[in-house]
Amino acid sequence: MSMRCIRDLLESYLGLLVTAGDYALAIQPQLARRAPKDGHNAWVAALTDADLSVQNLFEVATLARFPQVRFFGEEYAQSLNQKYFPARAEIAVHLDPVNGTFLFQNQRPNWDILLSIAEHGRLAAAVSYVPASGRFYLALRGTGALTGERRHPRLADMVPLATRPGSHQCLTYQTPEVNERLRGEFECFDIVADDDPARGLDNLNEFYSGRLAAFACRAGDCLDWGAAAFIAVAAGGRATHLDGSPLDIFEDFDPQRSVDMLVAADAATHAAIMARLGRRVAAGTPR
Repeated sequence: MSMRCIRDLLESYLGLLVTAGDYALAIQPQLARRAPKDGHNAWVAALTDADLSVQNLFEVATLARFPQVRFFGEEYAQSLNQKYFPARAEIAVHLDPVNGTFLFQNQRPNWDILLSIAEHGRLAAAVSYVPASGRFYLALRGTGALTGERRHPRLADMVPLATRPGSHQCLTYQTPEVNERLRGEFECFDIVADDDPARGLDNLNEFYSGRLAAFACRAGDCLDWGAAAFIAVAAGGRATHLDGSPLDIFEDFDPQRSVDMLVAADAATHAAIMARLGRRVAAGTPR
């Protein structure tokens, strides 16, 4: 399938992202919580009606228009439609219907809807839509990173997107050894242990506001963190494993895979962090 076909597929989802976001915003104030999923913390275990309904919307739309496409949604275990998608296909669409469900169910704004498209396992496109701001952040292989607003959900109306280096704040997940080694030069916040609604530093889209210098994690899910990293790299950032070795997930994308990664706003920030970490961080804490 040509990149033109990938563009057409991505274009078809932009308006649907706006509809899904409007729906989720409408029910957020009166949200009824569901029983949590299995998970070792409140972020992993969070589940709402919006997660299931948004995923169902994309499943229905995809089956109606692109039945030859493989589809994977984060809540696949509760899907009514997963069985209708082909098990093998040239193109695969991946969806995190509410990325940041913990934020969503606690009436906070920085959650987004994350969708990615891979061809033969190679990421070709990823898009983050933030309903609270009505803003798109996306990357298309061969084109670069783009941003746009909900009123114009078309690729032709998007403008170039770039990271904004200069911050000394790092978002982390399950990396206490990284937080310790960066102390003094960078201010690190674990997304779970150091959660603070007033800080509002809980989404990789903060690379584009200039508030976020880097993100480091162990066992970060490719479905969400990996797709967000793909956009950040296309916008001028740099991503590797925590030991500095190349990150292979963009070329061999598995939405159910978990990896360690370091994503920085630019190459200079990445180099400064690696100088403090050294290659010893590769051992780190067990996954």
